[in-house]
Amino acid sequence: MKLLEPIRTPRLVIRSYTNADREFLLSTWGDRENGKYMLDPARENQDERYLSLIDKMEDEPDGYYLVAELREDGSRVGTCCAFPENGNYDIGYCIAKDHWREGLGTEMIGALLQWIRAQGGTSASGEIADLNAGSVALARKLGFMPDEETRYKKWGEETYFDAHIYRVDLTKEGK
Repeated sequence: MKLLEPIRTPRLVIRSYTNADREFLLSTWGDRENGKYMLDPARENQDERYLSLIDKMEDEPDGYYLVAELREDGSRVGTCCAFPENGNYDIGYCIAKDHWREGLGTEMIGALLQWIRAQGGTSASGEIADLNAGSVALARKLGFMPDEETRYKKWGEETYFDAHIYRVDLTKEGK
């Protein structure tokens, strides 16, 4: 699915993913440090099956794959996604490590939550590894609370993460 219009924040333009973003996405998600807690594989484990899924993202019929760019120069700084189902949007995100600790994740996901609410979404959820302190802090800052316990495996590795599904109710004022 594609956004009708990009989402704009003071520092970012969040737009639909295109295949021209493929290398940015693969290198960011596949970086061992940057993608440490993602289920996506490290660069050396990005096999043909995985790459074929990436090649279909531009035309994904069930959700939105998005890229965040800096407004000032158009450089790509992150990705996010949103998959709607029955009023809830399952989301995920990644900020390129060169831009960690600049507040871009909070800005990007905050804007995504506003957009979800404008689409009629009533809640958002995301799976976060318990050891991912930065994402846990970001989720809590934006009103997400841990709900169910989960566990997931990183693609192409025998690496498992204990995790929680975090949820936020978007029908409450102030969220």
